[in-house]
Amino acid sequence: MRVSTSSAALLSGLCAIQGASAKHSTSSSSSKPASKTASSSSSSASAAATVGYDCYPNCITPSVSNSSLSFGQHYAVLNLDLITGLVAGVNTSAAGQAFINNTATWIDAVHAQDPAPLSIFTRIYFTGPPGHRAEVGANAPFNKISAGLGNASDPLTQLYPAFHVDEAAGDVVLQKTRYYAGAGNALEQILSTQGIDTVILSGIRTSGVITATTYRLFDLDYNV
Repeated sequence: MRVSTSSAALLSGLCAIQGASAKHSTSSSSSKPASKTASSSSSSASAAATVGYDCYPNCITPSVSNSSLSFGQHYAVLNLDLITGLVAGVNTSAAGQAFINNTATWIDAVHAQDPAPLSIFTRIYFTGPPGHRAEVGANAPFNKISAGLGNASDPLTQLYPAFHVDEAAGDVVLQKTRYYAGAGNALEQILSTQGIDTVILSGIRTSGVITATTYRLFDLDYNV
């Protein structure tokens, strides 16, 4: 499956998410001044104009053009942990709102592909009533990290409403119980059954679900 004429929208979506991430990274490390020359600033501004995203303060130079963009013959898009309990916490800043808007645009652009690739969403939730989460022990490290997230009916474990899921068109929503996107579900079976060879990851918390999932799927010989 090659990317259709909507590849420009996909590229813009990817770059927009990267741009919002750059804002988060910079705000957390603003005490370290960036060293820039006039020429590099000019080059960065040119890159921003080329790919069409707000990349302040650091632009990411694109390595592909719209005409050459391809994710391979069989790819899936994994939208990870975009639940209210995590996303609502970043909606209080301009950078966080940009992340939400850019991610929603990305998801819609993926849905607009013809044919559309497989889209998989993950939700963190557990089995049992509040206070009795069967999949995580009281002394498990993930117990503290996931404190506050309950079962499937808990509003905090629902996908954030800004993100459109089209299950009628084939989108898959999976429960997960650890950082890795395939923990406690059939992710690996689905990817194998559908003949997927490339996965594209988007989600919240690069240091958590994105990193854990990247390493695991890379070790399983997927292009990530």
